[in-house]
Amino acid sequence: MKNKLLIILLFITNLVFGQNALSEKITKSFTVDNRDSLDIIAKELNYKGGDQIKVLTLFTVNEKGDIVDIEARSVHPLLEKEAIRILSELPKMPIAKHNGKAISQKYTLPIVFEIETESAKKRRLKKEQREREKALKTKN
Repeated sequence: MKNKLLIILLFITNLVFGQNALSEKITKSFTVDNRDSLDIIAKELNYKGGDQIKVLTLFTVNEKGDIVDIEARSVHPLLEKEAIRILSELPKMPIAKHNGKAISQKYTLPIVFEIETESAKKRRLKKEQREREKALKTKN
């Protein structure tokens, strides 16, 4: 029953926010420093590259479109803290309405952190290095 409820809530969330748009916003707010700290946590918890760690979040979008009252549950407090940080940095969201009046609405959203494999990490680091070099060339 809990899995069905979670799937329904995720579906509703995807309808309201748009899965790709929200996923893209979350990915952009995830920095390299955060990725490295999560890799350290994952190793402490014996996760391997390719494993996924799910953080369940609950939050409210208020009448102004701000995300407030963020809560998170996961296997480690630092993962919860990272999920809360990511959600708190998102821009204003679409406002729920009832009878034409803006209302606060609660949402739940699972955030899945995927542990990088070594080969994926090498590719990412090479790509970031190329982007830094390109940015330096355009400045000069």
